[in-house]
Amino acid sequence: MPKNFYYVVFEENPNINNIMIYSKGIEIGKILDQDLSKEDKLILTIAINSDYKDLIKSDTLFYIDENNLSIKVSDTTAELLPEKSYILGFTTQTKLIWFKTKNTFKDISTAAQTEIQNILESFK
Repeated sequence: MPKNFYYVVFEENPNINNIMIYSKGIEIGKILDQDLSKEDKLILTIAINSDYKDLIKSDTLFYIDENNLSIKVSDTTAELLPEKSYILGFTTQTKLIWFKTKNTFKDISTAAQTEIQNILESFK
């Protein structure tokens, strides 16, 4: 099955045990690689099965649920993200909810991009 590749960036290392990625209990892809910075920030290279690439939108976020990488599916009409885009990840669903709450009046996509840039700086 053809894959679509993306990067998920985390503020801190979530210590994921399972390489599979889930959406509502359904396996939609897998983690291919992990890159940890000196400051314990993490970038995952992921592959999403072609059947599910429509879930990857500009306001899509990822979170860790019971040591699995899960996707917070967007319920908006946000545009699809191009392959090899960076997506923000959270170590818990609570942290993801807090981020969304904190940025309710801002564009989630813009807030996520700002956070991603800050994390990527630590890899330079």
